[in-house]
Amino acid sequence: MGRAMSLSRTYDGPMPKLLLGGLVALLAAGLLWPLAELALLVVAEGAGAAAFLTPYNLRAVGNTIVMGAVVALTATVLGFVVAYAITVTRACGRGALKVLFLAPLFAPSIMPAIGIIYLVGSNGLLFNLDLYGPMGVFLAGLVFALPHTVMQLRLNLATMDVKLLAAARSLGAGPWRRFATVTLVHARAGLANAFMIAFILTITDFGVPKMLAGDFPMLATEIYALAVGEQNFAAAGLLSLGLLIPALLALQVTRRFSQTQTKAVFHVREPEPSPMRDAVAGVLAWCVVGAEVLVIGVVIYGSFITFWPYETQLTLGNYAFRNSAYGISPWLHSLIVSFAVAALGTMLAWMGAYLTVRMPQLPGLLRAAYDKLASLPVCIPGTVLGLAWAMTFSGTPLFTGTLGSLFLVIANTVIHLWSVPHITAKAGLSAMNGKFETVGQTLGAGRLVTITRVIVPLSRAELCDIFSYLFASAVTTISAVVFLYTPSSIVAAVAAIDMIDSGFISEGAAMSCLIFVCALTVRAASLVASGTVFTNRCSR
Repeated sequence: MGRAMSLSRTYDGPMPKLLLGGLVALLAAGLLWPLAELALLVVAEGAGAAAFLTPYNLRAVGNTIVMGAVVALTATVLGFVVAYAITVTRACGRGALKVLFLAPLFAPSIMPAIGIIYLVGSNGLLFNLDLYGPMGVFLAGLVFALPHTVMQLRLNLATMDVKLLAAARSLGAGPWRRFATVTLVHARAGLANAFMIAFILTITDFGVPKMLAGDFPMLATEIYALAVGEQNFAAAGLLSLGLLIPALLALQVTRRFSQTQTKAVFHVREPEPSPMRDAVAGVLAWCVVGAEVLVIGVVIYGSFITFWPYETQLTLGNYAFRNSAYGISPWLHSLIVSFAVAALGTMLAWMGAYLTVRMPQLPGLLRAAYDKLASLPVCIPGTVLGLAWAMTFSGTPLFTGTLGSLFLVIANTVIHLWSVPHITAKAGLSAMNGKFETVGQTLGAGRLVTITRVIVPLSRAELCDIFSYLFASAVTTISAVVFLYTPSSIVAAVAAIDMIDSGFISEGAAMSCLIFVCALTVRAASLVASGTVFTNRCSR
């Protein structure tokens, strides 16, 4: 009994408060400090910075917002088609659709851009179009954003009560009337969320406009050009407001709609067959997903071409990266960064979620402060956060040298990706029985033993999901990293852009494929580790 009381005092005493306070300080230092430095610079040199902005720079604001809206609208419509076919119909090959539509999630944004070039660019396999400008940004941005809208709309449609459709049918409503008055009405919040998510992804992405924008200015690339090319951080900071403000507004709208969505998840039943509906939805969905897979697949094919599009012999030489000054090292750097981000981010986000959800005795103000700060990174575009970190932390002793530069990229990426792991861990811990710790202390186990033997094993699925999400996001991220890397710490996605800029598109495709395979492998391993694959097989 004395041991149990000792453990209770240790883990319900000052240590949890110190741990949560440390996480609050870490997030404040990683978010509020650099953003405050950026804001102070813009305020101090606002008039002078504005004088450096040309009409070309300012045109990027309008271009970015319009392109974001057009891509988001198209991705939402096509995403609804795919989600509807998977969730509401008996379309042929639904199982394959569920897997294949996810492919672009594991690729850096430059991979769809390369695929679009291979397919419909100069000397393309399908067409020969002038891609460099709004058309190229639209097509590649659409492929990049589409799986995100499908996921959002699948979740939304899965909560629809099928009894409403049955009731509408019994009242004499035809297929189109049921679709318009039941399905679409239910999906309104999901459609709005999908639109906003695609809009944010498009306006904040760096890889696609860097590859395909040409003379069509976009905010992410203009901010990069001002900060890195001209070393004008004040002007870049001022222009970044044009990226931050619409992103914040879009996220606020998304949260408002999320609060209006139904919270109940009804028992999912096999949809009733409707030959015409199933055939039409299946054909449309397969056209959309097939185009996605074709874009990714042609990049994999192109990575084995000697020199696209002139020497089409197959070769493994592109994976030696002989025409790059960095060789294979960017890929190794990406592995180091991604595994470190996944391990640190999973541990810190889960610990913070546990302290706020499972320990209500901690000060409410401290828990609320952590919750607000942990939800903030998703509101900040990577370009803005990367610029702010470059201004604040680059050159400090902690972040000098090869290891220091890699640590800078790791720390920035952990902070930037904090929100989704926090939300995932919080949801999983909230769903658990709240009496595990009490029972553990009654049995003399203490909180730490209960956490390691009960809570963590029960959180295995969420922990695996968080780890794989962080790894995939870290290995594919570009927008923040472009401001922070050095030649000795360059990562794979940035190196791929450099290779393509130098004219070696096949080697850039090869580096993109390595990123894709790594992200996909870690995701598959996480599914096996979480028991999801085994559970799904047993439930058939």
